[in-house]
Amino acid sequence: MRRPTSPPAAAPLIEGDGAEPNEVDLVLRHVTHRFPDELARALLPGAASLTGCAWYDTQVTARERRMDKSLYVIADGVPRVEHVEWQLRWTRRLLLRMFEHNALSTLAFHDAARRGERAPRVRSTVVLLSGRRATPWPEVKVFRTAPAGERFSGLRVRIEAVYQRTLAELSERASPLWMMFAPLAVDASRDNLPRVVRALKKRTPSARFNELAVAMMVLAEADGRERGLREAITAQLPEELVMQSWVYTQGLNKGIEQGLEKGLRMAIAQTLTARGVRLSDARRARLDAEARIEVLQAWLTRAANAEHAAEVFTDPR
Repeated sequence: MRRPTSPPAAAPLIEGDGAEPNEVDLVLRHVTHRFPDELARALLPGAASLTGCAWYDTQVTARERRMDKSLYVIADGVPRVEHVEWQLRWTRRLLLRMFEHNALSTLAFHDAARRGERAPRVRSTVVLLSGRRATPWPEVKVFRTAPAGERFSGLRVRIEAVYQRTLAELSERASPLWMMFAPLAVDASRDNLPRVVRALKKRTPSARFNELAVAMMVLAEADGRERGLREAITAQLPEELVMQSWVYTQGLNKGIEQGLEKGLRMAIAQTLTARGVRLSDARRARLDAEARIEVLQAWLTRAANAEHAAEVFTDPR
């Protein structure tokens, strides 16, 4: 095993029906990989001590198969691995994919273990962000490999259907990480979300609150129920955080993954739209035609404070 230097770029954390990575994928990946200790606490609320929380690469050397990164943690003195899938909705082949990841990760950790060292056990969890409303999801679903009538063998997968939880249920969790899903809660509204944001700010260090607040805004925007909750969140936050973190940083992350020029252009357009600045056809064409990274970066910086499009589209001196 080797410690990674950046978040994984393999499979998207949010997976729809073949959809490309989006804002939700990027922000959940960023938050959970920046704060692995919070994710460990969220997944293991009953542990008295959590140490060594880190993301690790795994590889099945004999099979030349690389796997996604996994969260390694020592819980109450026992090493273990937490595999989490952030899933937009339940899909037919999800359990099969979870079983494959669990089995190959287990093989990878055994390959990496030193002689006499016990390989950590791997537990799998699915966090569901949307889906059926009336029927609660079970706490566990299974992927069975043994024939019917024989003792069970296969994989048990924990299910966290955050969109079916109430705000109170999320708030009572051991880790404030769960509160980034507040906009998806069944009882979230424009009236109660501002109180949730203020309460989260009081109980969370500023750096972590900023990241969670950004995640809340993106999830509110992505919520298929279209309850208009993003405005209720942004009203509680400094404009600098809204503009710089949600649009600027998101645009740069997209630029890294999708091509820097494309990501910067997208971020500039989103920033101006968020500020109520309209792009004329001529300026849109100029933006689409610009390929110099340093110019696009300068335009993005100006867009964060611009009142008129003319303030943005000049070459940097």
